[in-house]
Amino acid sequence: MAFGTMTSRVLGQLRESLLAYYFDKRITDAWGAAFRIPNMFRRLLGEGSMSVSFVPVFVEACHDNKERAQNLVNSVYTFLLLVLGCLTAVGVLYPDPLINLVLDSAYIADTEKYLLTLRMTKIMFGFVFFISSYAYMMGILNALGQFALPAMAPTFWNICMIISTLLPNSYFTVHGDQLAIGVLVGGLLQAVVLVPALVKSGYFPKISFDYKNKDLVKVIKNMLPGLLGMGLLQFTTIINLRFSSSLPEGTISYIGYVDRLIELPLSLISVSLGTALLPALSGLLARNEEFKFSQTIRQYLELNMLLTMSAAAGLYVLAQPIVSLLFGRGRFLPDSVLATSGILKTYCWIMIFSSGVRVLTPAYYAIKNTWFPAVLSCVCLIVHILIAPLLMARHQVYGLMVSTIISATLNLFLLLLFFRAMVANFEYLLFFKNNLIYSGLAVLTGFIANIYFLIQKHLPSGNFYILLNLIFSIGTSAFVFIVTGYVFKISAVHEIYQKILKKIKR
Repeated sequence: MAFGTMTSRVLGQLRESLLAYYFDKRITDAWGAAFRIPNMFRRLLGEGSMSVSFVPVFVEACHDNKERAQNLVNSVYTFLLLVLGCLTAVGVLYPDPLINLVLDSAYIADTEKYLLTLRMTKIMFGFVFFISSYAYMMGILNALGQFALPAMAPTFWNICMIISTLLPNSYFTVHGDQLAIGVLVGGLLQAVVLVPALVKSGYFPKISFDYKNKDLVKVIKNMLPGLLGMGLLQFTTIINLRFSSSLPEGTISYIGYVDRLIELPLSLISVSLGTALLPALSGLLARNEEFKFSQTIRQYLELNMLLTMSAAAGLYVLAQPIVSLLFGRGRFLPDSVLATSGILKTYCWIMIFSSGVRVLTPAYYAIKNTWFPAVLSCVCLIVHILIAPLLMARHQVYGLMVSTIISATLNLFLLLLFFRAMVANFEYLLFFKNNLIYSGLAVLTGFIANIYFLIQKHLPSGNFYILLNLIFSIGTSAFVFIVTGYVFKISAVHEIYQKILKKIKR
């Protein structure tokens, strides 16, 4: 899962670097704003409430008999098609009210940029249909224990985006159209790639209007609070778009680039774990293995915290050279490098708390409790809305980033606080003791990463030497991280080392 995700994210980073090189801030701001809306619906309807509501019921049905599972697959997909069809039609034909709702008046006043954003939204909204279908098929395959192909599928979307970015402007009526068309074609290809695997598994969905299906009713019943919870989580992104659109030109693009940098380690760690955990936890509950259920959650949450703390420390120390290497060329000028690296240094800590939420939430969904995470998301969203303007008034975009971190931290804290009462037993003392040790290892990792600046003083200028120095500095930090973890027998590092060694011996 992590390997497939890594391939996609690396290509995604290449896509963002090309975007910064070939297009000015006006176009990248418009594309970022336009893409944020269909992407929100993708996460909401595809990877969000539908998937987390469907997977536990599907696993339960599979343990019963295949006919019941197939009927569920058919009924849910028919329902999803109707919802997606209506939503896509409205988004393509009448996106204006939604665009006006999520953008600040200062952005809308820039008529040229606003009209470009509107045009891109109309072209890209079909992406919602394709990518949500992909996410549904991915949920089925993940529940059946197939993770590699669904994780690799986004690679095809990124390839389409890279090709569209490199196409000559003369091919298109409006400069920037190629980006919107790339999103649409890439979404179609990403969904189509999973069809053969789904056919082979025997669970390819067929049209069925059996709305009296008890399992379908159960999925929809679980989906409604989940829709609220995931919706509120995604509304944080939309609210941040509204806030950032009131800031100077380029801010939307800078935040997008920072999100991409953070998403690379975040996806390798928490998204992979979270996606793989839901069907696994649902299976443990179906077999009444409650002790193993709670142990699995704690162990993988600890692993997640260890890796994200160290990754955040590394990003904080090396923010400026990383941004300079990946984006500092073409239309991305030195002032943009400084602005983006400053945002990255502030926002990189979000991955610790956001990733914890992504790993912990599947435990609630596995017991079919989708309402409680929804309530917590609502509380955290309200906190963010209240404090973001106050912090932005003094610290501009950095205040917005800090407010988002505070909201995510509160969400993780509340999920942990109520875990034992609502889900299963949880060894809090052991968890916090281990995380105290992990934070020390993260500080060591960040400290070792400073070797970059000592070496760079003696190297010639140029991206080639920055790249070599970053590879050496990050590699040295990783080596110290692994050796220290093994010598001091930090459980997560030691267990992974033993498993890898065991497989090599085989």
